[in-house]
Amino acid sequence: MERNISSRLSSFLKENIVERKAMFLPFLCVVTFMLVGYAAVDKEAPVIETSRIELPYGEEFDASALYITDNQTSRELLEVTVNTDSLDVNQIGVYTITVEAIDQFSNVATKVVTVSVVDNKGPEFNVLGSNEGYTIVVPVMGSEDITSYMEAVDNVEGDVTPFIETSADLDTSAIGFQTITLTVSDSAGNVTEETYEFAISDDEAPVIELLSGSSYTLNYGDKFDIYDIVDIYDNFDESLDIVVNGEVDEELLGDSQEIEITATDGSGNETSQVVTVTVKDIESPSLSLSKSYVEVKEGATFTALNYVSSASDNYDGNLTSSVTASSISTSSTGTKTVTYTVTDSSGNTTTKTLKVYVYDSSISAGAQSAVTYAKTKIGSPYVYGATGSYSFDCSGFTQWCFKQAGVSIPRTAASQASSGTYVSRSNLQVGDLVFYSAYSGGSVTHVGIYVGNGMIIHCSSSKGVCYASLDVMNYVTARRY
Repeated sequence: MERNISSRLSSFLKENIVERKAMFLPFLCVVTFMLVGYAAVDKEAPVIETSRIELPYGEEFDASALYITDNQTSRELLEVTVNTDSLDVNQIGVYTITVEAIDQFSNVATKVVTVSVVDNKGPEFNVLGSNEGYTIVVPVMGSEDITSYMEAVDNVEGDVTPFIETSADLDTSAIGFQTITLTVSDSAGNVTEETYEFAISDDEAPVIELLSGSSYTLNYGDKFDIYDIVDIYDNFDESLDIVVNGEVDEELLGDSQEIEITATDGSGNETSQVVTVTVKDIESPSLSLSKSYVEVKEGATFTALNYVSSASDNYDGNLTSSVTASSISTSSTGTKTVTYTVTDSSGNTTTKTLKVYVYDSSISAGAQSAVTYAKTKIGSPYVYGATGSYSFDCSGFTQWCFKQAGVSIPRTAASQASSGTYVSRSNLQVGDLVFYSAYSGGSVTHVGIYVGNGMIIHCSSSKGVCYASLDVMNYVTARRY
């Protein structure tokens, strides 16, 4: 076929160009080009030189990385297609892809190329917080854990902060600079090493803690001390420069007085607080009584104010004459309470009470007094053979009570039961001694003091000095002293 076409072209040229000489020269050139072009038709396919390629983890595959040559068509004019369906750039491993290259003459080349997805990138250090560059600001006395200020992130493994190694330990106990080299590696063996400067600094101001808020009431007559109203401390400096602007007049009642407290640490960090101080009389008067307990015979005259020792106030001075007392009646027996009250000019009030025992005139003063002393020992422990004044046995307790009242009685329960005046159970009075046996019909082994209303006070071996029913044990007899 090619020979036939060539013959036809030669005949055409001879007829129309050589013999007839009727055609223009340009037409000759066109035909000549066609003949030469035909002679240069390309039948050779491109060559895909690349057999294996490494692809960094996470990067998209770029066909331009393939080395492909062609005898006629330049690389940029080749039509290259790549089938990457089996390729996962986010998974390290070895994959195969199919590459097809077509030149301008439609010659086709195909090849299976091996792609290794590899991790060749080391972890990156990131500075946490607002720090930038290679100088990291660290608070003095702050965390000494590097990972409080730095992190390391790997493109494949993510957070590798726990694997950071340091050339030195971070010391935040003193202000200054520290240069530390950080090193971290990933499981692929990629190592990153960077050096940072850590600036240990104090940029935290002292704290002025208001103990009572921004308004403080100072009691009239008390000395003003700022440490009664504030607690001042710093994260680093123990010694602070504290300045108080303004003064407090401790005797100026009612008016608000403003002061400003300023604290400055060694790094120049400063804090101020304004406090309003008002002087007021908030202290109640003092009130003293000569006694807390008195005994009065039934029907006797009782003057409550006779037992006031003194009353005074921080602002008003002596208020003894201003004390008032509630009244009681001595027409009936029993324990009664007198309430004493004193109030200063600011309305502060103090009260105290006096116990008054109105006793039957037929009962001796000694017996009454013995009962009074017995009540003061409620709760004292039992100790065998003890006679007071902090521990007792049963008869040691009764002997001690009567001794305080000025009455002498025998030491043991049996001997106490053999002295004094016999009293029948139906005629018991306050202050009588009541005797008991451990079993019915037995001899005297225990004693207590009758206090009325079917009750006694005794020193029990299990409970110490306490109240008990008249029937606490086997009743034997009673005596009056």
